[in-house]
Amino acid sequence: MLDTLVSTAWVADQLAASSGQAASQTRILLLETSSTRLDGYAAAHIPGALVIDWLRDLVDRDDESSGLVIDPQRFAALASSLGIRPNDTLIFYGDMGGRHAARALWTFEYYRHPGDLHLMDGGREAWQREGRPMTADVPNILPARYPLPPAPDGALRATRDDIAAAIGSGNFVPLDTRTRDEYDARDIRAARGGRIPGAQHIFWKDNVAEDATFKSKAELTQLYAAIPRDATVATYCQLGMRAAHTWFVLRHVLGYPNVRNYDGSWQEWGNESETIIENETAP
Repeated sequence: MLDTLVSTAWVADQLAASSGQAASQTRILLLETSSTRLDGYAAAHIPGALVIDWLRDLVDRDDESSGLVIDPQRFAALASSLGIRPNDTLIFYGDMGGRHAARALWTFEYYRHPGDLHLMDGGREAWQREGRPMTADVPNILPARYPLPPAPDGALRATRDDIAAAIGSGNFVPLDTRTRDEYDARDIRAARGGRIPGAQHIFWKDNVAEDATFKSKAELTQLYAAIPRDATVATYCQLGMRAAHTWFVLRHVLGYPNVRNYDGSWQEWGNESETIIENETAP
């Protein structure tokens, strides 16, 4: 079985091989989701790639006041607008280590997209560094009718209530992927600063090397050595983007069996008046 994390060379080979495919065959679609949103895509993207705006398309409200996942109706509408069919193989890529692309992949996996899902290692930086083609041309999209997804995969998502009920249990690990200043409440980005009680801290960017590619499996295994493999792990950040990146590492690179992305993250937890906070600090 092919790894979910794939190389730029593999992506280039797949795109070349699929260029002559009949329309009825399973297709390979490239989807860019970058920190720069639409601006970076408009300037240059991988030929044929479609674009997902992480703020407009992936969260419940498009004003950074919520990190919660879009509802099934919005998901189906998004996939339909991009011309995606259920059996399409989707390859996600982004920039700056791929945290937004990881959130896009998590969303499609959460809603049980039947086709294969992949994340391109190194993103657009690696693609450009290797001298591979880029373009500003926008592909023509023939909208599809993507079906309303069945029940989502709840094992991939942690809610506020899930975490509140699990705090203090011996087999639950909240994993804070924010900066150390956010974790220690020196950088407060909600009504209250601090962390979820018992949370361990591993900065999401420690997952990647200086060239924006993922570190080796051996390095990542060492990085997460303190996180028990038999625990339920709930990753969180501010809006569930950085947390999705760590979710991807634990689930798809290291093979942790029960890791969930808390999409509401600190935007929800820190602004809720009744949540329990460790090391609480007000602005």
